[in-house]
Amino acid sequence: MKRILLLVSSILVSVFSIAQSCNSLRYQDTIFHQVTVSTFKFGTATPYGLLAQPQDLYLDFYQPTGDTLSKRPLIVFQFGGGFTIGWRSEPDIPGFCNYFAKCGYAVASIDYRIGLNPLDTNSTVRAYYRGVQDERSAIRYLCQRAPQFKFDTSLIVLTGTSAGCFCAFANAFTSDAERPASSFGSFLEPDDLGCLDCSGNTDFAQHIPHIKAIVNQWGAIMDTSFIDASENTPVISFHGDQDILVPYTFGYPFSLPVFPQVYGSASIHPRLTNVGIKNVLHPLVGFGHEPELLSPQLNDTIYNYTRPFLYDLLKPVTSAITGDTTVCAGTTATYSVVNTTGSKYCWSITGNGTVISNNNHSIAVLWNDTGLVSVTVKELNYILAVGEERNFQTQVIPHAQSNFSFITNELEVSFTNLSAAADNYEWNFGDNTFSADTNPSPKSYLGGGTYEATLVATNNFCVDTFSASFTIDSCPVASITYQLNSHNAFFYTPVTNTVSYFWNFGDGDSASVASPNVFHQYPQNGEYLITVTVENQLGCKEIDTLTISVDVATSVNDLKNDVAFAQTIDGFLFAIKGSSICQVEVFDVTGRKMDEQKLVANSQLSTANYSRGMYLLKITNGGQVLINKFIKQ
Repeated sequence: MKRILLLVSSILVSVFSIAQSCNSLRYQDTIFHQVTVSTFKFGTATPYGLLAQPQDLYLDFYQPTGDTLSKRPLIVFQFGGGFTIGWRSEPDIPGFCNYFAKCGYAVASIDYRIGLNPLDTNSTVRAYYRGVQDERSAIRYLCQRAPQFKFDTSLIVLTGTSAGCFCAFANAFTSDAERPASSFGSFLEPDDLGCLDCSGNTDFAQHIPHIKAIVNQWGAIMDTSFIDASENTPVISFHGDQDILVPYTFGYPFSLPVFPQVYGSASIHPRLTNVGIKNVLHPLVGFGHEPELLSPQLNDTIYNYTRPFLYDLLKPVTSAITGDTTVCAGTTATYSVVNTTGSKYCWSITGNGTVISNNNHSIAVLWNDTGLVSVTVKELNYILAVGEERNFQTQVIPHAQSNFSFITNELEVSFTNLSAAADNYEWNFGDNTFSADTNPSPKSYLGGGTYEATLVATNNFCVDTFSASFTIDSCPVASITYQLNSHNAFFYTPVTNTVSYFWNFGDGDSASVASPNVFHQYPQNGEYLITVTVENQLGCKEIDTLTISVDVATSVNDLKNDVAFAQTIDGFLFAIKGSSICQVEVFDVTGRKMDEQKLVANSQLSTANYSRGMYLLKITNGGQVLINKFIKQ
């Protein structure tokens, strides 16, 4: 019993897992409890200062402990500090990195070179440019080792605070063609800092991939004209409207003219909107620069707005479901979405139906009952982000049911339509004639036989076919004619579609034969009522009656005087007087003629090939007829 319970539990868990396989809270909440942090050197570069030695640059890499996902989004955090102070683990950077790692992201907090001449505008711009280079160097290092760090190079999010977000905007929206002039050298700092990707390392072919998004925390951009539609990087911005260190709208950082004027979040937002790039601005009303340090509750505000903003960029956009809007009960309908490589699709149905096949991005459903039903799908992509539910409704209508009954009357057949849930009909009567009537008029066939009639019933969506076979024939004709010679009578009725003939001779004797003619010998003169009943293969009968008078004529005796015959073992010997010519016919008891000859003088008729039984011998001479029965032994 314990083994059975364990098996049932295992099955239930398996079914539940399948049902829940597309329900993931990753990136939407802190689903991991622990974070592993590792430190890596990502580059070496010359810092500010004429006598400065090359500086090794490091990053702290945060990832969910025990996470097995091989491709995750990556958030790169760059600290603030006016390019003069700061470090990669300053407050409150570890809190941010740990939080988003617990949500399922890979997060890197990076070093960059700091230092500048506060009296030289060119020096401040060069410090900013070095920060841009170092962030790119960190990104290249990580991308070169993406399988090791388990992230997707197409899903890189840049963030930071203050100066760190200056660099984020530059790396998303500027190119080497837009390098500041001072980066090529200035009066006090004549050295050329090199291209954007010419510092720190030469990883990843010295370029960085497209940036997926920016989480801007009180950052700014040198010039909003750098932003154009082709550089489609969505931005979510948080900025205190009382910030005097990095202008909320436009002005000098720190309110000092030694720094170049910059455009803050309130100016970046309309520029992004005007060129069609997704963005949202959350003004922190009444707050100044780095407000989270004195008001930690703002971290929750930033987290709670950032999570859904990024999730909208990560989740799959499932295509609309395609399928039939109307189907027939008892039939199978197929539903599908566009298949995205690496995605898993979880389907569910409402209504009485059975999923008979599931090919991930398509399913086939057998609908059993009528009514409005629906199909729903969720998509789980390769980074375990879940898309919005897609729903598709179908009207299941009754299936057309074709059926009919029929009544035959000789060659005429009356059909009655018994179909259900149908409004269009096609009749095929089996003789190359057709009808579209609901109940066709009685159908007359040209001849007897076996026919198969077919009715196709439809209701514009459902088709059903019913066929039935039947055999018809006209009733046979009964009409007695006869010949009477002496006490012997030869009866005949027309040959029609008859399979049996039943004769009643009126003298207590009868015969059931398969032939339309029959002989009968009456024992004596008198009047007799003759009845014949003819029947076809379908049991249709017809009866005819006739009264005859048997009166032996003297002419028969004359014939006996002219013709003498004697039966032998194998035939008859005839003696015919004078030059008379006699016609001799032999019939079996069914009236079938066995032989016919013309005889003169002394003749012989052979019966050697006859089977044993009774036969009738008919001798005709002029107008006289003599009929005798004989037995072939």
